[in-house]
Amino acid sequence: MSDPKMDKAKGKIKEAVGKVTDNQQLEAEGELEQVGAAVSEKVADIKGDVADAVGNTFERAGEIASDLKDKASDKS
Repeated sequence: MSDPKMDKAKGKIKEAVGKVTDNQQLEAEGELEQVGAAVSEKVADIKGDVADAVGNTFERAGEIASDLKDKASDKS
C-alpha cells in the first residue's frame, strides 16, 4: 500500500506540470491521484475510529460482566 501523503505530493506535481505544459491528461491524472490520496487517508481514519470503538465496547462489556459477577458473588 502506498503512502497517501506521497501520492498527494506526486499528484500535485503532476497537476502543476500538466498545467505548465498544457497537458490536460497529466493535469487530470494529478488531480485524480490527489483525490485518491485523500480517500485513502479518510479510510485509514475511519478504520482507526472503528477499531477504537470496537475495542472500547469489548472493554466496557468486560467491565460490566465483571461487575455482575461480583454482585452475584456478594448475594451468595
